[in-house]
Amino acid sequence: MIHMINLLKMDLNRFFSNKIMYVLLVVFIAFQLFGIFMFKQYEQPVEQGGILISSMNESQFIQMILAQTPSWVLMYIAVFSVYFYMSEYNSGFYKNFISMNNARRNSVISKILILGIFTLIMFFVMIIADLIGRSLFFENGAIGDWGYFTKLLIGQFLLHWAFSIVVLCTAMIIKNVIPSIITGLILGLNVLGLMASAFESIISDTNLSSYLLVNTIVSIKDFNQINDVMHVAVVAIIFFLLFSIIAVKYKMKEDLR
Repeated sequence: MIHMINLLKMDLNRFFSNKIMYVLLVVFIAFQLFGIFMFKQYEQPVEQGGILISSMNESQFIQMILAQTPSWVLMYIAVFSVYFYMSEYNSGFYKNFISMNNARRNSVISKILILGIFTLIMFFVMIIADLIGRSLFFENGAIGDWGYFTKLLIGQFLLHWAFSIVVLCTAMIIKNVIPSIITGLILGLNVLGLMASAFESIISDTNLSSYLLVNTIVSIKDFNQINDVMHVAVVAIIFFLLFSIIAVKYKMKEDLR
């Protein structure tokens, strides 16, 4: 446990001293505000019930933003997930402690926790930028029902955290920054999800592809409906656990010479 805490402290120190993280957040805020400004300039009713963007509450606005492809939140999470892992891997610093008992497992768990913190920060920054932008350009900073808003944030946070672990796992296997980032961006663009949905529609009437991670993220859900809540929870938990286990197992067997 002490070793796990020490590894987490080292990763937290790298995390908060990581300049690229702050650059990503500032650029994200700028793009988010600019995007809201452009929505104001070219406002049209969205497909979901013909609601004007200016009349949406924050829950509706977040769902609309996250349902768009490409999702900037997924893009930023993918880039940071790769950069944070590969910066340590390329430095070779991990070889100083990786031979210790359970160090490999603890190192992966620490990275997963850091990615959870970054995902949480991304959501916090997104909400603040949304509220500022919507208040400035739409004169509407309404949150909506707080219970629904809370369920939406928890569900999407877990889905995005699971996505960061999928990207972490691919970076561990690929071991190269540029190919890993490209793979993360492809995953964020939902290329595989769209292909799977198209293929499924051709060969069957099932809807199993809706349970893919990014397909779930970009699908608008009603968090007042238990079926939608369960769908989000099941997908988030399965992908979170599956790729966490894969990452740990891979690191345990990885040749570090």
